[in-house]
Amino acid sequence: MRAFVCMLLTVLAVAVSGQFDTHQWGDRSGIVHLFEWKWNDIARECETFLAPKGYAGVQVSPPTENAVVWSPRRPWWERYQPFSYNLNTRSGSEAEFSSMVRRCNAVGVRIYVDLVINHMAAISTNGGTGGSTANAGAMQFPAVPYGPNDFNPVCSITNYNDPIMVRNCQLVGLPDLNQGNSWVRDKIVELMNKMVNYGVAGFRVDAVKHMWPGDLQAIFSRMNNLPTDQGFPPNARPFITQEVIDLGGEAIGKNEYTHLGTVTEFRFSAEIGRAFRGNNQLRWLANWGPEWGFLPSHLALVFVDNHDNQRGHGAGGAEVLTHKVPKNYKMANAFMLAHPFGIPRVMSSFFFDDGDQGPPSDGDGNLSSPIINADDSCGGGWACEHRWRQIYNMIGFRNTVAGTSLNDWWDNAGNQIAFCRGGRGFVAFNLEGYDLNQNLQTCLPAGTYCDVISGSKSGSSCTGASVTVGGDGRANIFIAANADDGVLAIHANVIPLVNIDRNLSVMRSKEVVAMRAAVVLLAACATLATAQFNTHQWADRSGIVHLFEWKWDDIAAECENFLAPRGYAGVQVSPPNENAVIGGSFQRPWWERYQPMSYRLETRSGSEAQFASMVRRCNDVGVRIYVDLVINHMADLVGGGGTAGSTADRQSFSFPGVPFSATDFNPPCLITNYNDPIMVRNCQLVSLPDLNQGVPWVRDKIVELMNHLIGLGVAGFRVDAVKHMWPGDLQVIYGRMNNLPTSHGFPPNARPFLTQEVIDLGGEAVTRDEYTHLGTITEFRHSAEIGRVFRGRNPFRHLTNWGTGWGFLPSHLALVFVDNHDNQRGHGGGGSDVLTYKVPRNYKMATAFMLAHPFGIVRVMSSFSFSDSEQGPPQDANGNLLSPTFNPDNSCGTGWVCEHRWRQIYNMIGFRNAVAGTQINDWWDNGNYQMAFCRGSRGFIAFNLESFDLNQNLQTCLPAGTYCDVISGDLVNGACTGNSITVGGDGRAQIVLPANAYDGVLAIHINSRT
Repeated sequence: MRAFVCMLLTVLAVAVSGQFDTHQWGDRSGIVHLFEWKWNDIARECETFLAPKGYAGVQVSPPTENAVVWSPRRPWWERYQPFSYNLNTRSGSEAEFSSMVRRCNAVGVRIYVDLVINHMAAISTNGGTGGSTANAGAMQFPAVPYGPNDFNPVCSITNYNDPIMVRNCQLVGLPDLNQGNSWVRDKIVELMNKMVNYGVAGFRVDAVKHMWPGDLQAIFSRMNNLPTDQGFPPNARPFITQEVIDLGGEAIGKNEYTHLGTVTEFRFSAEIGRAFRGNNQLRWLANWGPEWGFLPSHLALVFVDNHDNQRGHGAGGAEVLTHKVPKNYKMANAFMLAHPFGIPRVMSSFFFDDGDQGPPSDGDGNLSSPIINADDSCGGGWACEHRWRQIYNMIGFRNTVAGTSLNDWWDNAGNQIAFCRGGRGFVAFNLEGYDLNQNLQTCLPAGTYCDVISGSKSGSSCTGASVTVGGDGRANIFIAANADDGVLAIHANVIPLVNIDRNLSVMRSKEVVAMRAAVVLLAACATLATAQFNTHQWADRSGIVHLFEWKWDDIAAECENFLAPRGYAGVQVSPPNENAVIGGSFQRPWWERYQPMSYRLETRSGSEAQFASMVRRCNDVGVRIYVDLVINHMADLVGGGGTAGSTADRQSFSFPGVPFSATDFNPPCLITNYNDPIMVRNCQLVSLPDLNQGVPWVRDKIVELMNHLIGLGVAGFRVDAVKHMWPGDLQVIYGRMNNLPTSHGFPPNARPFLTQEVIDLGGEAVTRDEYTHLGTITEFRHSAEIGRVFRGRNPFRHLTNWGTGWGFLPSHLALVFVDNHDNQRGHGGGGSDVLTYKVPRNYKMATAFMLAHPFGIVRVMSSFSFSDSEQGPPQDANGNLLSPTFNPDNSCGTGWVCEHRWRQIYNMIGFRNAVAGTQINDWWDNGNYQMAFCRGSRGFIAFNLESFDLNQNLQTCLPAGTYCDVISGDLVNGACTGNSITVGGDGRAQIVLPANAYDGVLAIHINSRT
């Protein structure tokens, strides 16, 4: 019966305890396994090497007291023979462990504990590392305490195709704990929560296939949330990765545990070793990932080798590559770190001659510390692969290309390959017996780049080889067959930079203006430390909603009552600084908010105190605030004064509320030619007084405003009219922003998120690509194209390559939307193709597609109803904003449209959250205006824009069961309020979408199952 229950839990349930977020800092990647290191040495390594090199975390050896084994002499595997749950080992004491965790967290390196809870020690003759005693034969471990009743009956595993035997019998004679026993569960939970409270970010759980998923689910669900005083956001859950050795051919598979957390993907280790040993041609790596039988990327902890299989234990056999074959090993690690698949872990070993040998130690068995050599490598018997230049520089490569996909693959149909990562990195490999000498596309801007394999970038020069990229992105790539390393890698952060006098930007000669344009081009080639791409959203949330012209108090209430419960991640708010009061025939139009009078936080939305309260209340429930920031210009129409009572003189360029005067503005001129980049940036946008962001005083006041807002807890900014400002000026301004405050739940040293309004549909001189080094971009092409498709002007079948294949920016750089406050009124870009709430059926379909597709950082529009493009928000006779009223179906009244409250949209936010980390698979279309696809094995969606019904038996990729369609209704108390879909054991279902259905879309996901 227990086996049956566990199978049901595994296949049918997505446990709320499932923990997939590594909680790594946004600019970091890569976990390094510092195998058998001492706690004090790890703390120092975090501070002096790992954090500076961009490593994100450390897997540490089991910290619980283990058996002291002298025959063989203090082997490595004694750490996997627990004596008690006291934190006392050769690595150090509990106090040293706690100190190590705090010191590493303080510099942004997370700690993941190797957790041994399947069994206790089989050897007890020499006592434990903390002085405890035990009798392993009698199953007596008084220091926990455990007795015979806490263990499964004694039996040995003789048949790995018997799942009950594998889970209930002893692994190599180790006393097998019964995790179904309530006392055992209590003691394990007590241990895990002690370490969670110390600040560990998660666990690598040992020998998971030998434990029942149902027992683990019960244990994991009782873990405490991670502590906010160690830089974790509120309600963050510990990361879990589970050791499940599964190369196929056994009864227990890795998929039985994926609902609980990630899994160590041993197939990856075996296959990458096979390829880079030359036993499988590199050309086949073009589809590296799930097509090789691996788990989906977000579920797979990947590695070249680990502490078991580098010794021939575990899985992979002779295919596994280790530090003992250094050239091939470095190539395999470089490929793992260059490829976007999986959560990578780097092994850091000690040298060994036999499979039992323990770590470097003195005559008494005390661990020896690594010796650090001048070239960063280790001595004293430690291999320290993580300190090999070819590996730590590939951590830097991975961090630089984060968020991009693999593109421009090339191979020689054998063992030479190369590829790009977006427009940010390029890598090439040669495992042939002859040289690689090819002119290849690097996807990088023109310039000279340092190869980070043969050397590093030092100042403005390279210590190793360099690669010169031409204006077309191509370069001659040479890797000799006998080179020390069979790999070459360059990326956007290793181009030598040119120092430019920023004072040039405030000078007025035509020559200097031309120079300034050249500076912009250089800025586009360099990725700068000020770039801000992390939204700082909670891990279980997605979607920014633009609550256009809402009051601060209403936004705060909406965060608490609707947005957080529905899974929204953030709010874009209207400009919070004082704007011109524009009455008369305009009657307080929406665009008065884009006519700044001062930088005081006083508008129709509320006071500074109300703004600060709103930010605090929203952050407290995990909804981030992004401010619409107007810094390109000041107000043109100032006769009515400002919303905070300020006055101004437009003709003399006097804005005393800041204060700004005539010397702070560019000379008056109108933009008449959008193919003149200097005019676009130095002249007035629709007569608005054009600030000169090159003036130090202007920069100071803008920075002062931004830092004031940051201090109040905002997560970032949508910067208005960016194409009208010079990238070099913005770079200086952004570089002076403060870090986000930890008092609002942000991790230490977090930088504000930036998205920049650059309208670029092509055909103009100023482009979005000139600003991508500074932050993300509002991708207006996405809005135009998605509108064209869902207006029926471009068949669905073309959406199979939606994303960069359509000319969009890379996903991590693109803030995407169906419409925004400008183009829903015919301003901005997209014209008549743009869909709005006024065409509700098509609009909901387009929004559902955007939210179902993994591309981009998504933003949902929340409008007020308007009949002309000037009309302002709902207001009383005195121009005071009216609050939305709410109807029983969650929609709004009082003139507010509130698209974010439409069931078809907010339930798709839930869909997006449920499928997070998966990709599109099992695409189907009818060649025209019917389509469907899965998101991994967690969601399915179908669309019909034809004039005839969709009636197809389709693959949903979901487990068998009955699911609620979240478009036509909800899952309430175990039942569907709308339509339901029955999925068979083969994952298929009959999908019916009538041509005259109220909604032309249907969606189900793993959390909508009855």
